[in-house]
Amino acid sequence: MVNILRNIAFATALAAAGLAAPAAADGIMDEPLPRFEDRLCPGIIGLDREYAELMVTRLRENADALGLRLASEEACEANVVIAFVEDSREYLAEMMDQRGYLFNDMTPFQRRQLLESADASGVWHQVAARTRDGIRVGRRENLAQVPTAGMWQAHSRIYRPVRHDITYALVLLDRDEARGLTLRQLADYATLRALATEFPADAGEAEASMLTLFEHAEKPAELTAFDRAWLERLYAGLPNIPASTRMQGVEVAEGD
Repeated sequence: MVNILRNIAFATALAAAGLAAPAAADGIMDEPLPRFEDRLCPGIIGLDREYAELMVTRLRENADALGLRLASEEACEANVVIAFVEDSREYLAEMMDQRGYLFNDMTPFQRRQLLESADASGVWHQVAARTRDGIRVGRRENLAQVPTAGMWQAHSRIYRPVRHDITYALVLLDRDEARGLTLRQLADYATLRALATEFPADAGEAEASMLTLFEHAEKPAELTAFDRAWLERLYAGLPNIPASTRMQGVEVAEGD
């Protein structure tokens, strides 16, 4: 199995590239939603090896079912890390305090929003802007020098010249809140939160979703039909499709 399940030095991996805030659909600035394009390598921190291996197996099964590419289990550097910690919010706050440079591309508001959203779990994505062909678009260092990249591209309202790749996902799970949940539930929740940064408005409200795992007494046993439909929609087709197009009507197959 993956040889990094217990002691992953993910701080180095986080520092290796710049952090970009998740893209959001906003009228004219309708950017593509972030998603993984690199091969996935899941790893677990803070769990006994036997259970960690079972979780990794489930994570890989979920990714494979979506048609995502997987790195070799024997030799890969984790880019999807699930860490069991005492307090997710406190952990993120310490990261911001001790490794503030990792959050340079986030506004103060986005940092506060990230901390406020962390409760029984916390999720942080490292996102990089790349051209349609996968060429890295450097990150902005100031207001005067804007990153640019050249390529052949016909004008289109259907596709965007730049895509947003998730290069690293960290899912923090509070140990106390995780007690009593099955490994399948935890792995499926982590799958959903790691692979997507945005969700349709009715996720967890009108539609049953793993997003409610730590909120409702009636907890889904695994990824719901809606969760799978959304992930399939997110990872279908080209990565540079505008968010508004991607978000349109996620259909759940009848009988699911």
